[in-house]
Amino acid sequence: MRLICLDDDPRLIAVLGRFLKRFGHAADFHVSVSSFKAALASNLPELVLLDLALGRENGIDVIHWLAETHPEIPVVLLSGHGDDLLDTARRVALSTGIQVLGTVSKSRMVTELPAILERGVAAASRRPHHDVQTRDALTRQELESQIRGGAIVAYLQPIVSPVDGRLEGAEVLARLRLPSGQILGAAEFIPLAESSGLIYEITETLFERLIESRETLAATGVVFIAVNLSPLILQQERALVLLRRLVDGLAEICTVKIEMTESAASAYPDVVRSVAAQIRLMGVSLAIDDFGIGYSSMRALAELPFDSLKIDLSFVSEMFDSPKALRLLRAMISFGRTLELQVVAEGVETEAQRRLLIEAGVDFAQGYLFGKPMTAEVLASTFAVSNADGESRRGPEPSGPAGESDGVGSGSTIMVVDDDPRVLQATARLITAWGYRCETFTDARTALQVCEEAAPDLLILDTFMPELDGFEVIKRMRTIAPSSRILSVSGDALRGYHTNVLEMCRALGADAVLQKPIAPERLRATLERLIGGPEQGDSGVAAVVSERPPDTRRVEDPQGDDPAEVL
Repeated sequence: MRLICLDDDPRLIAVLGRFLKRFGHAADFHVSVSSFKAALASNLPELVLLDLALGRENGIDVIHWLAETHPEIPVVLLSGHGDDLLDTARRVALSTGIQVLGTVSKSRMVTELPAILERGVAAASRRPHHDVQTRDALTRQELESQIRGGAIVAYLQPIVSPVDGRLEGAEVLARLRLPSGQILGAAEFIPLAESSGLIYEITETLFERLIESRETLAATGVVFIAVNLSPLILQQERALVLLRRLVDGLAEICTVKIEMTESAASAYPDVVRSVAAQIRLMGVSLAIDDFGIGYSSMRALAELPFDSLKIDLSFVSEMFDSPKALRLLRAMISFGRTLELQVVAEGVETEAQRRLLIEAGVDFAQGYLFGKPMTAEVLASTFAVSNADGESRRGPEPSGPAGESDGVGSGSTIMVVDDDPRVLQATARLITAWGYRCETFTDARTALQVCEEAAPDLLILDTFMPELDGFEVIKRMRTIAPSSRILSVSGDALRGYHTNVLEMCRALGADAVLQKPIAPERLRATLERLIGGPEQGDSGVAAVVSERPPDTRRVEDPQGDDPAEVL
């Protein structure tokens, strides 16, 4: 891939040049903004590496210039000033329309930049080239005609238990089916309905479709459905009559939950307070939707009888972009649980997101990982009731483990990867004494090759190793062995700009983390939680040593009797 790098530090340029060449990338380096701009005028690169601190100039100005002149070129942002600044700069770039492939702190450049460049190569190879077809905007008359013609369709997106994917609820989403068969999303016609006075008719029709689907909904075993009500509906006296009709129509099938955005709650506070109280007296649940993106979340929670908190999908999608974003997400989940609210995370699209949300304590999850919006018929075929007790079966299983032990016994294989032979031998001695099979590796690349052929039940992984570190191993393991559990360990809790190493391991997909030194009883408890305990009478399992065992002449027993010094 052809890159242009703008950084005013000549020393870094020399190091970075050798580093990029090793990975097969051609790079053109510039220490001044003027030469950088001149280079782009003559030869456009496939990627720009941009440092934020450029002496008297700065990378933010360059971002705005790129947005005006070359918005099609993706960028990777570099900085030695910490993750918070990188995160802010990323948001600035995204707001201008520039694609940001990643942000890299210079203290972690060697470990993080290769994976970002690999994503850039993959993205460039599959970049689509197609003509965009446009469609004339709907008019009020066309929308009204479509409503009367029965074109409003109710779609439902599954809301599940993140631990096992079991269906718990579904969010109702309005769709409009055009005569051509094309399905329009709510964003393409709801604003017109609100501005033209047709929102009540759409809501009424949508509720009728749900009532007509009651038998189909019963087949799914769904516990509740969540419905968004426009603020304009909440102002009308007949809103409660409309809602009562839906509640009665779905009686004995499922309960109803109303999702209300914090912006709606703040726009008409007096009306909303009255309606919210009456909604709860009706036996309907109330959820605050898109939590965190408005300016009055706390006031809305204080004044209205919410029993659920739905975290906006933007926080879920950004959880791995920076430690700050991750800490903020965890704080919101903790906040909701402190207030004894059910916490729902929306926008879940990856296994790594699911695992972290389970660990953080969300009650429900929603997103493409569990299912896109679908008709009631498709929902029923995906989540069909499996027994007379009404227990709904799981939908499509998310790949990877759930958050609890699966009870695997003494046949479990544990692989330990650590560049310290002394730690390897001490760990293997403990693990085999507890009845597990154990494989040890000092070289992470060899361990990954073995995992491709026969994945272990659990990988105990040191974080900082030469050549290939634990961060990269976690990423690769989630591709080649998604069912293996990963326990990341490190003796270095903080690195660089106070970046929490173990938290980043967890964010990348580690199932558990421990900081060295680790007491044996704590290690054993973690193993049993992740893969179950060994069976009785089978503790004599021999250790299986890798094809490249540590040099036994260098292995020494831990000094002293303190069990905390074993790892």
